Amino acid sequence: MNNCRITRLSKLFIALLVSYSVSLAQAAEILINSDVIDQAMDVVSQKYQASAEAQEEITRLQNETSSTFEEFKRANDNLESLLVLNAGYRKQISIQEDQIATLDESIAGVEEVTREIPLLMEKMLASIEQYIDLDYPFHMDERAGRIQFARDAIDNPDVSIAEKFRQVLVMYQTETSYGRTIETYPETISVDGIDLDVNIARIGRVALLYQTTDRQQTGAWDNSNRSWVTLDPAEYRTAVQSAIRVASQLDAPRIIELPVLAPEAAQ
Repeated sequence: MNNCRITRLSKLFIALLVSYSVSLAQAAEILINSDVIDQAMDVVSQKYQASAEAQEEITRLQNETSSTFEEFKRANDNLESLLVLNAGYRKQISIQEDQIATLDESIAGVEEVTREIPLLMEKMLASIEQYIDLDYPFHMDERAGRIQFARDAIDNPDVSIAEKFRQVLVMYQTETSYGRTIETYPETISVDGIDLDVNIARIGRVALLYQTTDRQQTGAWDNSNRSWVTLDPAEYRTAVQSAIRVASQLDAPRIIELPVLAPEAAQ
């Protein structure tokens, strides 16, 4: 009886021992599996960390690429603008080079022109002086004074060539204007050796008339004979008086019959 109980206890003890051994093996296996999981998690965490770092690097490279592309676009736009601007500058430079070449040609001829201008002015003065001597004798002192003023300017070393030539041109312009104007002015003239106080009427360069202040004597300048001639008072007194009034702007302009020289054929 006792042996049976002992045998049962032994079996129970063996069973408990086996069960405890199994539990220890399972616990060791669980511990081993937990370490593997931890290692796996560490590996996964490292992978995630590496992936995050890689993504950050990719994002950074994308941003740098986008920024570089924008800079390239701006640089390309600037380059196109510079090319257009450069083309404009090249065109301007080409025009300026042509202008410089023209100026160089002009400057090359300045020395020759400078040598010829004084001679030209002397010829012009001599010509206008001769012309005045042969022209109707009006404002002779004034006209001679302009010639002398121009000569003094030509002889003055302090006066530039341009100013000297301008003085001569002004004199020519003034003489030319006499052919397009009429005027009247008081004057003392000598007719047949007698000095007379008269009113002169100049009609351009076609007639130079006089009438004494008492209107008793009327005459005209005969340029072919270079002398004053007396006109018939009955025929020309009223006409010359009218011409004097029109030239004085006392009467309105109108047609007046006056003695004028017939035009001569040009030679």
